[in-house]
Amino acid sequence: MIRSTIIATALTGAAFALLHGHTARAHGIAGDRVFPATLTIDDPAVGDELSLPTIDSYTVGDTGTGNGYRQHDYGFEWDKTITKDFGFAIDDGYTREDLNAGGHLQGGQDLTLTLKWANYVNPEHEFMTSLGVIRQFGETGSSTVDNPASSTQPTLYFGKGLGELPIGYLRPLAITGTTGYGFQDKPNLHPNFINAGFSIQYSMPYLHSQVKDLGLPDFINRMIPLVEGNLTQSVGPIANGAQMSGTISPGVLYEADTWQVGAEALLPVNKATNQGGGFIVQFHFFLDDILPDSLGAPLFGGN
Repeated sequence: MIRSTIIATALTGAAFALLHGHTARAHGIAGDRVFPATLTIDDPAVGDELSLPTIDSYTVGDTGTGNGYRQHDYGFEWDKTITKDFGFAIDDGYTREDLNAGGHLQGGQDLTLTLKWANYVNPEHEFMTSLGVIRQFGETGSSTVDNPASSTQPTLYFGKGLGELPIGYLRPLAITGTTGYGFQDKPNLHPNFINAGFSIQYSMPYLHSQVKDLGLPDFINRMIPLVEGNLTQSVGPIANGAQMSGTISPGVLYEADTWQVGAEALLPVNKATNQGGGFIVQFHFFLDDILPDSLGAPLFGGN
């Protein structure tokens, strides 16, 4: 049933994309700007890529009592283009909770499917937007470690490079962001929610190629220091005045020719997040560069 729903949704999205003009480019390129894949929020691009693995670890609850635990997540994401600017992503993974009182819980996470249409790019102003729908299929993972609720979240993605700034050393800066509204399948049991995220990036590759070659080692010229934020607010009658929760994540990305590796801290924004400090690391592969004539090519329309 779930598999047939995924296929039907993907085909519907593909038909939608094919009926519209293609004004965007894949792989996060807007003029001289390349928007990298970020770790805690999704970037505005559509591409053929693989995140494997994504690993995070953080505390949950009061670790000074028997109620707290340490959570470890091991995940992957496969991004596939159907046309050059429309594609889908499949996310899944595994969670282990090490209980402070002893013992542990573990199990699979719920399956998530994202459809994304890169609908606009302005190369001159280093700006791009995408529209997407995120579908979480509740009860596809273990109920002991994951949320059993199913939800659908229309989402807007954007990226803006600041290459137009008059101060040269500020031109490598860029911002990306997402905002979406999540509709629960059973809103009488689980509140709807607003999800918003952002990243502030400083691209050393952009500094090296577009501003000034400072003679730095190649390793440094491939790095992108950044800060990400990921925030969620429950809304609706049963939200009961819930506070916003989320994380702030400073870190760095390293961009190779066919892969990327990133590491960030996970810091709670407030007590309502009910989460202690932690970290996230990710290995990311550019399939359109590794396998440009097969798995890395769009299903329709070629590269």
